[in-house]
Amino acid sequence: MANLIKVKKTKILRFKLISVLYLLFISLSILQIPIEWFRINATVADYMNNSTTVKMDIPVIIETMSELERIDAEFSKEIGYDAKLKKFKEPESYSATDMYFIRWANGEKLFKKMVEMRDYFLGLPTGHPKRTEFEKLFAEDLKNGLKSGKNKLWVEWKFKHVPAAVVKTWIADLKLRLKLLNGGIIVKEEQNKDYLVLMAYNIEAVRPGDTVRIVVFDHEKMSVTATENDNVFNLNKWQSDTLLFIPPYVGQYTLSFKKNGYEEILKVTSVAREFEKETDHGFNIFYEGKPAELHYINLLNTGSAECSCDAAMSINNRTNKVNFTPFKWGWCNFTIKNKDGMLLLRDSIYVQKLPEPFIHVDGSSDRAISYSRLSASGKVVVHAKHPDLNNFKYTISGLKYRLVGVNNEIQTAAGAEINVPSDKVQALKYIVVEEATIQTEVSNMVNSKPIVIQIRK
Repeated sequence: MANLIKVKKTKILRFKLISVLYLLFISLSILQIPIEWFRINATVADYMNNSTTVKMDIPVIIETMSELERIDAEFSKEIGYDAKLKKFKEPESYSATDMYFIRWANGEKLFKKMVEMRDYFLGLPTGHPKRTEFEKLFAEDLKNGLKSGKNKLWVEWKFKHVPAAVVKTWIADLKLRLKLLNGGIIVKEEQNKDYLVLMAYNIEAVRPGDTVRIVVFDHEKMSVTATENDNVFNLNKWQSDTLLFIPPYVGQYTLSFKKNGYEEILKVTSVAREFEKETDHGFNIFYEGKPAELHYINLLNTGSAECSCDAAMSINNRTNKVNFTPFKWGWCNFTIKNKDGMLLLRDSIYVQKLPEPFIHVDGSSDRAISYSRLSASGKVVVHAKHPDLNNFKYTISGLKYRLVGVNNEIQTAAGAEINVPSDKVQALKYIVVEEATIQTEVSNMVNSKPIVIQIRK
């Protein structure tokens, strides 16, 4: 017993431990649990298991603890938990939990032992210290099916869809409550070992420029390093005991925490960033030949940018934008690298084919133009536009038309103007644009949909 510290049966110790545990689980129930929490959850469970009772002397507690130990060992094997390395095969998966505790009825077996324990302690006289202690320690269990004997309610409340790593902590919590209910506890003294990493956020899918937050104990006494391949990074950004690590580019980083002869390793995977989406939830449509821009954030040491649909694209680090004009339709791929050639961003967009424009005659209203207007100008001017491409230039290079009332022969015009001789205006009834040839920066097209313009007198 030289390396053990005996703790007296004091309510202060029990209530302090219980308060900390319930604060932990209530917090987790209202917060989104980071993925990496599941991986270090074994450390929390190990810390809670790091005690034993002075003497296990209450039969119903001994039987419940025995069943709990069996379940713990069996469940650990089922989920592929490595006790030596304290690693889970799939810490965030809950399918094994549902299978083991619900479909295989192990939760019901544990519940039966809990009911036996309930009957024993609630059978004690009201005000009895042990009955009061049981009611406080297992208040939530009693509320969720234990008091009423509803096994399905209790089992689903406790285990349904619960990640495997969290179940391990809940089992450790239940063991600790049984030990506290039985009597005093003994806490093992570990003089050299420290629990190094307490919590880590954004650790598995961080992007270049994002911040990974890692909470540790006593970082002043700790050696902390980060490497990626042969590159070593300085870790000097701390907020109290929280390390702020910002991966500068895409890659897998190894973070090492060493203290008192112990080392803990965390892997930080940085994946390529993407362009920012429209803030108003709008859908940005890209067309071949239409100038466009895309936005990015948090890219460090930005260097070159490449685009598969525009070799002349440009990047502006002051505005965090890339400007480009796609000269072909289909998927267009982008990459941005830093000045050392390391990848920062990878994304793609789909470029639509350039749509045919709508043809209309200048000065016309409701497909008609006035006799007086035509007499004054002696011509009509044809325009080509598309509502999604207001600033895009469609150039009409040729027209085929008929002057109905003058003659029915198809005539041609070079450009976008149809000239009407002054002596022909009086007889003119309709102008029919049979065809328009249109030029753009990326392609030429022919619009063969006839447009009929009435001459109103």
